[in-house]
Amino acid sequence: MHRLVRLALLALVTLATTAQPVQAYRAERIREALWLGMDYMIRSASKPEHFEDYASDYLFFFADVVRFPDPWIRERALTVGRRLGQIYLERYFTLDSADDLVDAASALYALECLDMDVDVPLAQVEAAAGRFSESEYLGFDPDRGDLPDVDLLIDLLIGFHFTDRLEVPIGIRFAEMLHYVPSVDYTVSDPDESNRYIDVNNLVTHLVYTVSGYASWNVSPRLLPRELDFIRAWMPYALEWADPETLAEYVDSLRILGFGPDDPDVAAGVDLLLALQKIDGRWEPERAEDEYDRYHATWCAMDALRDYALGSDGTPDQRSAELLRTWAEQYRHGQPFSDSLELGPDRRD
Repeated sequence: MHRLVRLALLALVTLATTAQPVQAYRAERIREALWLGMDYMIRSASKPEHFEDYASDYLFFFADVVRFPDPWIRERALTVGRRLGQIYLERYFTLDSADDLVDAASALYALECLDMDVDVPLAQVEAAAGRFSESEYLGFDPDRGDLPDVDLLIDLLIGFHFTDRLEVPIGIRFAEMLHYVPSVDYTVSDPDESNRYIDVNNLVTHLVYTVSGYASWNVSPRLLPRELDFIRAWMPYALEWADPETLAEYVDSLRILGFGPDDPDVAAGVDLLLALQKIDGRWEPERAEDEYDRYHATWCAMDALRDYALGSDGTPDQRSAELLRTWAEQYRHGQPFSDSLELGPDRRD
């Protein structure tokens, strides 16, 4: 046998005998990281001053991780999430403003996912929905030609995603906010334009999240080519900067768009996230300002590390899917995005 052939066969045998232990070690390392992260999140959410400020966020975290395949994490998510859910309903559930109502919808959606009975508070939300005007829900006046800034647009996409899924009759649909996304220029010419980069980055990743029902179902990358190109282009910077929140959101978005653990960007991101975890289980940005920065980075990292199978029975609503398909084709052909949906078509027909 030719010497090069023998060497090639030897390399294949060596790879075959070492790959399984390496994969097993990596899987165990990820499991350990998720367990440590779960412990940190429970400690963080259980502090009254933290839960009072971020109750709906914490509840959605527990509703999110209850889908993890790890039975230990699932059991703790149900136990702690339900306990905190009861505290939320007794102390913090309020409908004093349009923002409160939208926030309550996200919390009740989380409690439904935790198998809690929310019929009574949900009926209260539905009854209160008509008390607030369109401008109170939106925070801007579309009839005057106003546009939401990027931060507000992200909040509206998230909030109306939940009111849609709970079918709360606020009179505004998620797709109506989706209409504003193509008007946002994703171009960031200078990495030092930190504020603009952060705004666009958050819009890109949260568009992936909301269109996928927060990882409830797969989304074809053909529907979001502009967002995928942005993530691929900025992934090298995310790896260099080693900000766990941004890095995790990129990895999670790639997973939602169908790219598996062998994808080079996913694999590099996972390895770096494992190295960035603190000894107490948290992840945090370099200059964490408050507990939000810590728990949110930890939540994002855990989502990026989990090995999950997404469902195929959700898909975006029909209007959103039509818009995404139209804009994807226009983007691929270098055409300007069409202004194809008026705000409030359901109310103005």
